[in-house]
Amino acid sequence: MELTQIIISISLLAITVIIVISGIYFIQLLKELKNTITTTNSILDDAKSITTSVSRPISSISEFIMGFKNSFSFMNKLFNKSESDTNKQ
Repeated sequence: MELTQIIISISLLAITVIIVISGIYFIQLLKELKNTITTTNSILDDAKSITTSVSRPISSISEFIMGFKNSFSFMNKLFNKSESDTNKQ
């Protein structure tokens, strides 16, 4: 073999090894990315359930207060109407 063929063979072998190592590293990187995305998705699902469990009581309290306010408004209108009826007579 000539010197040129030896150098080309060694270079080709080195490039092939580098490409294979890079491919293996890239596959491991994709697996880690998948695990990270799965974990992040789980965290977001937990955050959603926490915010839902917090917002339900707050919404219920708000609805209770609005109902209480509406009942006062209704009572005021009812009593004012009956007072105006007695004042007219």
